[in-house]
Parts: sequence; C-alpha cells; structure tokens
Amino acid sequence: MKRKVGAIILIIFFLITSLAYATLDRVKLENWDNYLFWVAYPRGAKPVWLDGGVDTITFREGTNYTVFDGAPKNVVLRGEGEVTLNILRPDGKEVTLTGKISGEDSLNSNTGLALDAIRFAINELSFRSEDRALFSPTRMLFSGEDKEPLRGTYRITVSPGDVEATIVGSNYGLLGTDYKGRDLWVGFVGSTVNTLTLAFLTMLFVILFGLLLGVSSGSYETRFGEIASVILEALNSLPYLPLAVIVIFLISSTGTYGRRELGTFKLTVVLALLLVGKFAGAVKGIVMHEKREEYVEAARALGAGDLEIIRKHIIRAVIPYTLSYATLLFSQMIAVVSILGLFGIIPGVNWGSFVAEAFKQSAVYSLWWWPLSPSVAIILVSVGLTLLSDSSSG
Repeated sequence: MKRKVGAIILIIFFLITSLAYATLDRVKLENWDNYLFWVAYPRGAKPVWLDGGVDTITFREGTNYTVFDGAPKNVVLRGEGEVTLNILRPDGKEVTLTGKISGEDSLNSNTGLALDAIRFAINELSFRSEDRALFSPTRMLFSGEDKEPLRGTYRITVSPGDVEATIVGSNYGLLGTDYKGRDLWVGFVGSTVNTLTLAFLTMLFVILFGLLLGVSSGSYETRFGEIASVILEALNSLPYLPLAVIVIFLISSTGTYGRRELGTFKLTVVLALLLVGKFAGAVKGIVMHEKREEYVEAARALGAGDLEIIRKHIIRAVIPYTLSYATLLFSQMIAVVSILGLFGIIPGVNWGSFVAEAFKQSAVYSLWWWPLSPSVAIILVSVGLTLLSDSSSG
C-alpha cells in the first residue's frame, strides 16, 4: 500500500512538473540571470492567489481593468512596429498613446508612449512637469486630478491585434516576482527540472559505473578483476564533498551574466565518479557471496563461463538491491544537488541556488512563498521515494 501511495505522489508531481515546463516561457527562462530583461516587471510582487494587491492581466486587442485601492505598475507590450494604446477612464476621459516597439517594450520605458501619457496627465489631470520624478507614466494614466489612483473600470484597447499587452500590478504570476522583477514561477520550474535532471543522471551513472566495477571486481580473478578492485578501492578512499568542490571549480568556467557554467554531462560524471565507490563495494560483496553458492559452482562445473554465470545468476541477485539503492540514491542526490547549489558550488539554477537567492535578497520572510516552494517540492519527492522504496510494503 505504501509503495502505491509513493508511486501516486511521484507520478502526480512529475506530471505537473512536465506540464509546467512544457508551457513555460523559454525566453524568460533563458534570461533568468539577465536582470535588464526584467526591468519592466514589478519588484517584490505577490502571487495572484494572495489578496490585497493589484492584479496582473495579459490580453490582446481589448480588456476591462478595474482599479480598487492601487494603480498598476506598468503596461508591457510585445510585438513589432507601430502600436496604439487607447484607454477610456472611469471619469469619461479618453487618451490615445502611440509608439514604436520592437520585441518587448513598456509604457514606462517607451519614449513615444511615455510622452503621450505625460502630456495627457499635464493637460487633463493637473499634473506638473516636475511630477515626472515622482510618478511613472502608468501611474499618471490611472490617477485622478488629486494624483491618487482613480477607482473604477477602465476600457483598454491595443492595436494592431497581434500585439500582446500585460497590465502589470503588484500581484504577478503563481509565485510573484523577486526584488529584481524576475518571475519566480519561471525560476522555480526551471530549478525543479534542472535539479531532477541532474539528480537522475547522476543516479543513473552511479548505477552503471557501480555495476561495472562491482561485478567485474567480484567476478573475475584475472588481471582485469584486479584492476577493477584497485579502482574501486581508490574511489572508496576519496573525500567526496571537498573533492567535488575543487573539481567543479576547476572544470567550470565563467559564462553569460557572470555565472559559473558547466555542462550537465560533465557535472553528472564528476558527481557519479565521486559517489560510485559505496554502491560498487556493496555490489562486489553480493557478487562474492553469490559465487560461493552451490548453484553457481554447479553451473561452472558444467562448463558455464564467467559471462554466462554473471548473466544468469549474478545479475539476478544484484538487481533487487540495485533498484532499492537507486530509489534512495535519487532522493540523496536531490539533497546533495540542493546543498551544493545553496552554497553556490554547482553552476546553474537549482533548488539550492533558488533558495540561496532568497537569502541574498533578504526575502525569506517578506516573500515567504519563495523559499517555501522548493522546500515543499523536496518534501513531496522525498516522501514519495521513501514510500516507494519501503521494503516492508506490500
């Protein structure tokens, strides 16, 4: 029963993760460390499921937008060429803004759109030229003559119809934004996929290397077996964490946006080689035990060679332990990757580096959902793997 529950937890988690990653905006993910990319997004925004903020909505052509207690932060536009933004306000006043955009731009940063908004605010809402230092163009458009947010429903249209517009409020996305404006949902999903991929590949390499070394050193009494035994003893004597830190820093490089970069394949091979000793030693012990069994000696007396004995007898004894160990190792590798990422040892975004960034920005308490999200994910995966590997389950 426990194994079924564990399998259900893992299946649901991996399905949700796969769906989230498949629908993720790849441009945002690629620019996660490019802080200039996020200048148009709100900083420290709350998730959309938290009350007490200003909503963020995305639309094409037209939409109604209601202001309650606060004005939106910006209007982000995505498209090419000349764009027109028309706003019919609750007080009956209407303003039309025009500008030229290329890719992603915003009302606050686009010269044409911003100047039109400022002119409207000065001519129609009693703003002064010096108010530009205190109020953004977006804030001006959603304010009354008292310079406070004007409550009510706005009708906003954008043309041409292929231009996508986002009205950016203080609430944004499923996990809000950090103090640099980055979409935390993008970072969380990206870190989840990277962590799981790195943990799985490391686990896979440990199993493959371990089976090769353990079976070879335990089965063969030839020069090949002796070499395998020497390699196994050497790997068992390596100090894992200190050596991992040194090797990763030596073979990684400084890449885009000043972050450390290292290919996933190289990183997994390094981690696997430093971890394989324990598993390979256990496999060798199982092989040595099986070699003394009567059915193995009988098979050898009947002329069976080493490869045939390994295939028909040894592997069958090793597989149950391998499956159980792989499940626990996957959970262990998730923890190792997260810990190394937390201290900035592993390059790239992962659960550890994702939480570390929350500490750097002093957002652990103010944006509590940020560090909580990978913590919940780690717990779910760990519980699922623990239940799945429970040997006492039916």
